[in-house]
Amino acid sequence: MKNVWKIMFFGLLSVVLISVAVIAYLLLRPVEGEQASASPGTVPESRAEFEVITNREDLTIVANRFIEEELGGSIDYSVLFDDRVRLNGEIPIFSTSIDFQMSFEANALENGNLLLTQENLSLGAIDLPVSSVLKFINDSYEFPEWVVMEPQNQQIVVQVTEIDVAQGLNVKTNQFDLENDEISFSIYVPQ
Repeated sequence: MKNVWKIMFFGLLSVVLISVAVIAYLLLRPVEGEQASASPGTVPESRAEFEVITNREDLTIVANRFIEEELGGSIDYSVLFDDRVRLNGEIPIFSTSIDFQMSFEANALENGNLLLTQENLSLGAIDLPVSSVLKFINDSYEFPEWVVMEPQNQQIVVQVTEIDVAQGLNVKTNQFDLENDEISFSIYVPQ
């Protein structure tokens, strides 16, 4: 009778250890792929305005430089613009870090801001529920005031018109069509 209990104990212990190992493997496995509701508002009146037309490759370079210089913090991440907006990075957990990748569909809003609707999120090799993860990220990390997280809608509104680029200049999004590589912004001096 003692041997039956020993066999059952070690069998249960084996199942628990294997489960923990599988979950750890899935979390620590790298994300596959390349690395790298609209808030109400109106477009501000401007004194002077000029249009900047760019492409995905150049926008990726500018965005990552901006992230590096202005938004450095506790999350190591980068942005890649291809047919979607892809946010890649690492989240430090205990003594290791876990890769993540978020993919968004981007649309320019009439008020000059940018709406990012999340399509998927991978943490390691695990796909997670988008709204729950956005809520966790919103609660855990401090973002600039011009980034508005809307976890219930699985959206992020980048209030481009609120970003003070340099010496009182502001930006608004005119066109943001990543699939056709047609991206344009206006840089303006608000009145």
